[in-house]
Amino acid sequence: MKNSRLRVTKFLAPRTAMQGLTIIELLISMVLGLTLAAGVTQVYVGNSQIARDQEARAQMQENGRFATSFLANELRMAGYLGCLASLEAADINSTLASPPASFQPTVGLQGWEASGTAPGVAYSSTEDVAVTSTAAGWVTSGGNVLDVTNAMPGSDIVRAWSAAGIGATINTITPGATTVVNSGVLDIVAGDILLLSDCERAEWVQACEVEDVGGGVSINAVLSSGCVPGNDTTVRVATEVGGELAKLQGTVFYIGKRGDVATNPPALFRRELSATAIAGTAEELVEGIESMQIQFGMNADNDNKKSVDSYVVANQVTDWSRVVSVRVSLLVQSIEDNMLPAPQAYTFNGVTYDGEAGNGALPEDTRLRRVFTTTITLRNRAVGS
Repeated sequence: MKNSRLRVTKFLAPRTAMQGLTIIELLISMVLGLTLAAGVTQVYVGNSQIARDQEARAQMQENGRFATSFLANELRMAGYLGCLASLEAADINSTLASPPASFQPTVGLQGWEASGTAPGVAYSSTEDVAVTSTAAGWVTSGGNVLDVTNAMPGSDIVRAWSAAGIGATINTITPGATTVVNSGVLDIVAGDILLLSDCERAEWVQACEVEDVGGGVSINAVLSSGCVPGNDTTVRVATEVGGELAKLQGTVFYIGKRGDVATNPPALFRRELSATAIAGTAEELVEGIESMQIQFGMNADNDNKKSVDSYVVANQVTDWSRVVSVRVSLLVQSIEDNMLPAPQAYTFNGVTYDGEAGNGALPEDTRLRRVFTTTITLRNRAVGS
């Protein structure tokens, strides 16, 4: 019996091994766990914010560079008329029957200044601003006519005219009630406005029909009165065989919003010349472009060096044929809001926006912003003669 009790006692666990955690120990464990969790969460949130910031800045960089590059490629060719580019006074005629008032390719380059946005004048950013009709709010000079569109107020507008790409040699011209111009193959379709040039004269015509000849060996551009605006068939095409045929390009650049919806981000848009000789359908090019400010470099004394004497805004240009360069400044914003703990101060178009006395107001949002500026030389006007 004695031995039996001893064996039972041997298997009983010590009293101290059966005790749990005290309240103090439990609280300390919870505090340590919460502290660790908070640290991990803070690191995660911090890394996420850094990743958002880096992604937003990279996107702004890409948008800004693409927008300036695209504008540069288009604007530097303004006024290009093939071999006519080297002539001082080219004889340019139009055989179009009834072109709209905005069809002004002889100007080469046109601009419209947003009212109240001259360099050094504050025009503070406003969140979710609505687009407005260009029928008012923009000024210009020299009789420039702009097809009415909806654009962001406070942002300038520019239009460039030129021959698109490399033209094709004109093989034959068959005059008559309907003139047929045969040339090498070009990327044109029925309704396109064309430039005919033989280095002595140039003409604007419309291809009411485009016919494939010889299985793609050449094309016939049929110049008739059967389209809009169509051709005045009583006017003879004066361009000679051996000249050049090219598609005429006229592109308007402005800042707008997708679907004209105020809450959508602002973006760089374009409208290309349509088959009715007016600005065509709006195309969004680059989002996040908040404002575009443009100055035109004038060769005021018209010297042979074609150097810039001064930069002026559109309504101060006295002679558009003497514009030899364009300075474009773009204000690019991040697409996402809440990128910063407080609104970001920035300097744009000669104004500092920081809310201080005499400066522009801080933006209403907390987006990132960056300014891109480029100066574009017009190749066909900046060559000394």
